[in-house]
Amino acid sequence: MSSAAAPVASVAATSASGMVDTLLRTWETAYSASPAERALGLLAAAWPEYDRSHWRRLCLGDRDACLLLLQKGLFGGRLHAVAACPACGDRLETDFDAGEVCPLPTQMPSPREPLLLEHKDYRIYFRPPCSDDIAALDDGAGRGEGATLLLQRCVVSAHRGREPVAAAQLPTSLRRRVIAAMADHDPLADLRLAVECPSCRHAWSASLDVAGYLWEELDDWAQDLLAEVHVLARHYAWCERDILAMAPTRRRFYLDMVQA
Repeated sequence: MSSAAAPVASVAATSASGMVDTLLRTWETAYSASPAERALGLLAAAWPEYDRSHWRRLCLGDRDACLLLLQKGLFGGRLHAVAACPACGDRLETDFDAGEVCPLPTQMPSPREPLLLEHKDYRIYFRPPCSDDIAALDDGAGRGEGATLLLQRCVVSAHRGREPVAAAQLPTSLRRRVIAAMADHDPLADLRLAVECPSCRHAWSASLDVAGYLWEELDDWAQDLLAEVHVLARHYAWCERDILAMAPTRRRFYLDMVQA
């Protein structure tokens, strides 16, 4: 059994042991939650000075940049990705640095103010999509229906001259302009990696699910750590609190003696 080293403290943690307890509680609470709620729970646990509504209203690119910063603080800045080549099916593995995917924030981002798009006699205020917008989409909705719902949520106001216009009633070409402007103002909302297969030289763009990656890292860490607690508690009859309070090196020392 490999020793589950405690992640380094996040910017909000006051002690390593406190962060271990916080992470385990967050993992336990979010285990059955949706991927979006898991991401929000991790951010709220790491930076408790910001309430959950702050994270919900961040545009997706800013949210994922914060998740990458948390990934770097907890488990290191190197990420490992596995993909299958869509052309030949070969399994590819690659390592890259979190900062290569997008610039990591040096200051906590805030929810974006509405942006203005003017076209002919139309004036449209809109904002890039946030976590709440994605959560509101129906999983069974088609691509066109989902885009319409997203537009209705993200268009703050629209006018033709002095007359208000509903987002769904905007001309098709103008709706496309608004959707394109959303993407332009939040280019990190869809993080993608340039990949080339060494076998067949096929090149493509692979999507990176930052929230999913971080959750898998946390899930592996938590399950390894609880397995260590089980072994030591069963052998020495120590309580979970005392085992978790140990430094990883000391815990590893006892595990090695148990397994000798």
